Amino acid sequence: MMKPAPLAASLSLLTALVACGKDAPSGTERAAAPASTAPGPADILAALPHDTRPYGLDVYTAKCASCHGDLGQGVATNPALKGMTRAAMYQKLLDYRAGKAQGAQPAAMAKAVAGLSDAELAAASVYAGE
Repeated sequence: MMKPAPLAASLSLLTALVACGKDAPSGTERAAAPASTAPGPADILAALPHDTRPYGLDVYTAKCASCHGDLGQGVATNPALKGMTRAAMYQKLLDYRAGKAQGAQPAAMAKAVAGLSDAELAAASVYAGE
């Protein structure tokens, strides 16, 4: 049988999480959280000397805006980028560059990012991601 103090603490924690708009983490989320040690896009840019960092606006304008819109709202059948996190966007761009097919137009995306460096992909992700 569970002791009253741990039960009360568990209920208090659950109440606080619900009040903050957060769901209690599932077993999968708890297990997956520590495994994420890959550097994020901001970390990649921060590791570069300031004068060599690519500008996200420049990369986005040159490679992304014609299909995804000036504000990431999407154009025609091309998806909106709004709502994607920087890390998720960066990972998708890395996957496209690596040839991992995904989404509606993987060939177009692979071609768009083929010549971009990790830093350029990170800069575009930091610029366009939320």
